[in-house]
Amino acid sequence: MRSIRGSGPGEVASCVRDWQEHGRTTTRSNLSMSQFFRGRSDSDTNSKLERELASLEEQARSASPGYETQFLNRAGNLCVEAGMPQRALAYFGRAIDAYLESGRFSAAEVLCRKVLRISPEAVRARCTLAWLAIGKGMRTETEEEIADYVRAAQRAGKEGLAARQLVMMAEAATRIELRERLAEHLVELGADVDADRVLGLVYAERNGLRPPPAQDEGKLWAKLLRAALMGPQELKEQQTGPAEDGEDAGEPGATYLPALGKGEGEQS
Repeated sequence: MRSIRGSGPGEVASCVRDWQEHGRTTTRSNLSMSQFFRGRSDSDTNSKLERELASLEEQARSASPGYETQFLNRAGNLCVEAGMPQRALAYFGRAIDAYLESGRFSAAEVLCRKVLRISPEAVRARCTLAWLAIGKGMRTETEEEIADYVRAAQRAGKEGLAARQLVMMAEAATRIELRERLAEHLVELGADVDADRVLGLVYAERNGLRPPPAQDEGKLWAKLLRAALMGPQELKEQQTGPAEDGEDAGEPGATYLPALGKGEGEQS
């Protein structure tokens, strides 16, 4: 750069222009360096996250059944912190399944509610909460959870899958009033035939034409677990209504639920 000391007006103006151009060039250079280091920092952060997630996946795979949840939860939390909620939901979904399979229903409920704080429209979390409420036998809570599930399914365009779940809930429910409410929800979902079948069985029971379902808590929780773990494809393969008189129902209160077991093609 030239000095302006002892310079004439024209030379001073030229020097000023040189200084201004130098300032613009320096600013552009600083911005480019800042962007470079920020990009490199983001890349380093992503690489660290992937390494941590890979490590947690390995620990989850090698953990004893029921103990993998701590690693899946940690992985989900890392994804939330990194601004990747959908990826977090996949980890939390696997953790919920693991809690259910190991009989830790309260932990599954807590994690479902955490999922809903991240994604209020998560349909499967609401379905699981509905089943857990049925298992606990809390009347008001059960009806609220089922209603929330139905609304979430309608918003997501999953009325058909929800109808199948509600039919299974009607089979598992011991209270007539709850089965009637489930039939009303089936009508809301457009499953009029299923609603009629559920109401037909309720009518038969009210009039002494059919015995009430056996109240076996162990079988109820087995049904709950089986239904809560069902994926969409497995749901589609299920019979869509309770068995009528004369059908091979197997045992009372278990007319269209398959035997308890891990479903094929299971996903979180």
